[in-house]
This record gives sequence, structure tokens and C-alpha cells, in this order.
Amino acid sequence: MRLKVDAVDRESGALAPKKLAKLSAALYEQGFAVLEGLVSPETCDLLAGSVREDVKQIRQRDQLTAHERSTAVGHLQLGLRRYGQFVSAEVVANPLLESAVAAVLGDGAWLGFYNGNVNCPGSGHQPWHFDRPWSWKTPAEARADSVAWPPPTTTLSCSLALTDITAATGATEVFPGSHREAAVVDWPRGERPQNHPDLLDAWGPAVAMEIPKGGVCLRDPRMWHRGVPNRSRVVRPMMALTYHAARARHWRGLLARDLRGALAARCEADPTLRVLDDGELGDGRLVFDESAREAFESSPAGSVDRNARFVAEPQVVNHFLDAHLRGGARVQNGGEVGPWSHTPAA
Repeated sequence: MRLKVDAVDRESGALAPKKLAKLSAALYEQGFAVLEGLVSPETCDLLAGSVREDVKQIRQRDQLTAHERSTAVGHLQLGLRRYGQFVSAEVVANPLLESAVAAVLGDGAWLGFYNGNVNCPGSGHQPWHFDRPWSWKTPAEARADSVAWPPPTTTLSCSLALTDITAATGATEVFPGSHREAAVVDWPRGERPQNHPDLLDAWGPAVAMEIPKGGVCLRDPRMWHRGVPNRSRVVRPMMALTYHAARARHWRGLLARDLRGALAARCEADPTLRVLDDGELGDGRLVFDESAREAFESSPAGSVDRNARFVAEPQVVNHFLDAHLRGGARVQNGGEVGPWSHTPAA
């Protein structure tokens, strides 16, 4: 489903209730919806240019990235610049996008991932996969939390097209509705849909997730999808923002079912705290340079937690490294900023 932002939405600072209802229904039934006209062409051009420059820097060495080695050649998980003009209020503090996030995930949803997703010319096919597990494994678990079955998502992936994303430039392929396939709850960790051709046939055919420049595709990350070849001659830049529901207290956006007592009280009192992998609490905010603060604080956050902290000299943020670790980028005490930096984290 596709919806367009109009002047009424912009003036009110939120999507119209009917649009939010349609969007939420599409997410639950189909697993994705495209919201057109969220970000200006000028901002898209600026950010697309920065992504292409960073791709050139990565390609100065003739070697595959770790993400390419685990998925397919030409598909880059590229950290985004976290300073100055390259952090745009249209992206990190967009009230229209945040109204959609709140409609799907509820009040208190928080930004947990901020990264780039780049498809380079000559890329290959990724395996069919999904990005998140189900938060509830059985109907009984869902009923205990007053949740419907199949359960709704507790995570929302938002893909911003910095250029027109078409089948020719490698638009992600998806199986609409596959996020509702309950068989996955019994699969072992790492199992992929491609090993279940009967289910692929049942949920097919796949469709291309095309997004016009400045539009955002909101996607249930449990939906089966894959990156496909970019048959054009240009790099396809896309931004990826991931939000989690308030009940997902783990820094990776997972439910923290064992969070009780003093730890639960601390987490409730301090929204910057998230459950870490060892069960303790720690700062779960994404890290940005101090120069990005203005973008985050350009408008009231409302019911969505933008979940950012800011560092200043002598500390610098190396956006090329540690995108999938807590904070989403490496904080260094000076040193080289680049994909091959040997400067340790601060």
C-alpha cells in the first residue's frame, strides 16, 4: 500500500487518523507500506552524496566487507555520518514519521538503529531471510500479555529512499504477509526461509519493494525478504532506521521477560537504560557528534524516544565501525575516522 503526505499532514504535524489506520492495517496484514513525500529532494541529494563518497572510501581496498561475506557481494551495511548537516531533522526528528511509528508500535517507541543499506552495481542475490524473531512464541504467551495471534511486531524497520528505488536499481524483494507465518517459531536459530520451498510457494509470488525518492517504506522485519542484483550503473543508497516498542527493554530491541525488582525499577525511572546481553543495565542510546544535537532537538519528540546521546572533542564518532554494537558507531579519543581505522574505542 502507498500513502502520500499532503499539506494537511504537514500543517498538523502528524498523519491524518485515517492514514494512520490504513498504514497500521497494512503493516499487520501485508507486512509493509510506503509513505511518499516524507523527506525533501535537497536533503536526499545531500545524504546520497555522502553515502556514495563513503562507498568509494570503502572500495579503496579490494576486499569484501563482513556483511558481503555473510550475505552477497555488493550489499553494504554502511554506517551513516553522525555529525553536522549529515544528520537531518527531516530524518531523525520527522513528526510525520514519528506519528506513523507511534501508531504501529505505541507510545514510548524508541529509535534503536540508524544505518545505511547500499546496493552496488553488479551485486548478487542474498538468501531469503527475516531480521527479527517473533516476540511471542505461542498463542498462550500472547494471551498472557493481552496480545493478538499472530502477534503484532515490536520492531519497525523504516527504509528511506535517497534516490528512486526501482527493480532496476535492486529494490528489495519481499513476500507480503510472510511475517504471519507461525512455523518460524519452531525453527532453530539461523534457519532461513529458502530452506522451505513449500512455504515460499505458499506466500509467493515475491514483489519488489519500490520506493520513490524521499519516501519511506515501513516494514515488519519478520517479513521474508532478500537483496537482489542492482542492474544499473549507479550505487543505490538507502537509509535504515529501526524503532522498537516501549516494552522491548533490551538494547537489541528484544523483550526482557526476566526484568524484575530493582533492575525493573531503575529501567522504568531512567529511559536511557536498556538491558544488556549479560542481564545488567547500561546506556542504550545511539551515539552522535555534538553537532547533531540541533537536528534531534529541532522539534518536540512527542511520544517517540529519539534515543540519542552526543559526544564532543576530544572524542569523535567513527560512523564506519561498530554499527551493530551498542551505540551504533565507534567513539574514539581522536585518531583516524574511516573504515580501516585501528584507533580503539574510547
